[in-house]
Amino acid sequence: MTEDWKVIVSTKSGCGRAETDWTIISQLLDNKGIKYTVDFTEYRFHAIELASSAISEGYRKLLGIGGDGTIHEILNGVFEQKTVPTTEITLAIMPVGSGNDWARLHNIPKRYEEAIEVITSSMTVAQDVALVSSFMKGRPYRRYMINIGGLGFDANVCHHFDKLKEKGKTGDRQYLKCVLKGFLGYTQRKFKVIADGNVFYEGNVFSISMGIGKYSGGGMMQTPDAVYDDGLINLTVVKQLPKLRVLLHVKKLFKGNIYKVRSVIHTMAKTLVIQAWPSSRVEVDGEDVGNCPILVEVLPKSINVITNTK
Repeated sequence: MTEDWKVIVSTKSGCGRAETDWTIISQLLDNKGIKYTVDFTEYRFHAIELASSAISEGYRKLLGIGGDGTIHEILNGVFEQKTVPTTEITLAIMPVGSGNDWARLHNIPKRYEEAIEVITSSMTVAQDVALVSSFMKGRPYRRYMINIGGLGFDANVCHHFDKLKEKGKTGDRQYLKCVLKGFLGYTQRKFKVIADGNVFYEGNVFSISMGIGKYSGGGMMQTPDAVYDDGLINLTVVKQLPKLRVLLHVKKLFKGNIYKVRSVIHTMAKTLVIQAWPSSRVEVDGEDVGNCPILVEVLPKSINVITNTK
């Protein structure tokens, strides 16, 4: 086992800025005397493999240079490996993505120098993670969630964006195109939501959000009451709503006032079962993970993360 950090640079994050700025970031790490080795991603989901391999090589501290997709992949590498319990691993992020919502959750600064100060402080917290079991192309599929996921409209947008990412097209402009396409083309459908064994809601839905964290989409708060270490998933259901009214309530998402909308209901639970007719896409940490029905289970305080919130 080594005390060094394994740094994983996501070469596509921030439209390539993570790789471009590595020279600057590495110099700052060197100046602080941080010992590390570095790997660069070469393809999508490569960070999952790199994280798993790093742990088998003796690393217990993993630093992602990238965005929400980067930390999601690293997390899944941690939970897929069988070398050590996940509670022996520490994660950190240098936010160089577009949304940086998980970094926002832990108050990690965007300025590299300030982010490194947080990392060197070694202030950690044991954070919850959720295991999301879904179906991908008709087969059982699962992913681990460190921040927030959703179904309905949100998942539809992520599905369109995933297709662009496969073609190497990323960035805020591409994402906004997907939001517009998803908004105009999305048809509301019937959902059944079971929370801790009890039917919480059954009826038509615009979108569903389920959060370990509270931020998504570059600072929106779809699950504003979420607490990352309370052992619960925060669930928000936006019931059937005319699209014009959806646009009128967008500001409430950024202010954390979404629960003031009459068509919005929410709860907290340790487990969720969600079905939809017709079936809905599912997204986890901004990644398309197939279709429902899904089972979501909280794994309390199952990973250590560098934080700037306590």
